[in-house]
Amino acid sequence: MNVKQPHVRNVMDDIRKFLTCIGPTYGDSLDWNAVKAVYGRSFPADYQAFVTAFGSGSIEEVVGIRIPASTHEELYENKVSPLSTEALADDTVNRWSDPSQTGRHRLEDLLIWGETAAADTLCWIATDPAADQWPVAVYSRSTLAWSVYPGGMAEFLLRLLRDEFEEWPISDDSLRDISRPRFLHDKDEEAAWELGVNPWD
Repeated sequence: MNVKQPHVRNVMDDIRKFLTCIGPTYGDSLDWNAVKAVYGRSFPADYQAFVTAFGSGSIEEVVGIRIPASTHEELYENKVSPLSTEALADDTVNRWSDPSQTGRHRLEDLLIWGETAAADTLCWIATDPAADQWPVAVYSRSTLAWSVYPGGMAEFLLRLLRDEFEEWPISDDSLRDISRPRFLHDKDEEAAWELGVNPWD
């Protein structure tokens, strides 16, 4: 057994205590071997557990979660992806809130797993051969700089839901006022809007 699995189970159990899934769709079932073939690497166990439990969607229209592509064709959709060539070429994007991180990380090593309604970018620094060791990097539109958070994607989300950050890491702080945040799968949100119904009302 992977020594990280008990920790992953505990984090996911705690996320389920805070996050209510609304709508009929719960999670995405992916062929993780096919995903590995597309990206050339495995993904963190906590992220795989979150995708299985919740899938691609949004937390209160504030934090959006992406799933990985299972085919090379899907890479052109809104899936887990590297930074765009435009971002890589923009010197203003390569700014870090902690001066000690400057020059330590390459933008080419970032993989986007989410974004916020305030246009923040949520990534992994995907350099460690062991994916479970990937820290989270957040590009905040309010500070125009990256900040690094150890612990992985699911732990980062759990700390958001618990409001445990000393400095709030994303530009939209509306989640801090919601005691029971909701998660809505992209499929259910799209279906509701097609019917002319606001699923968040």
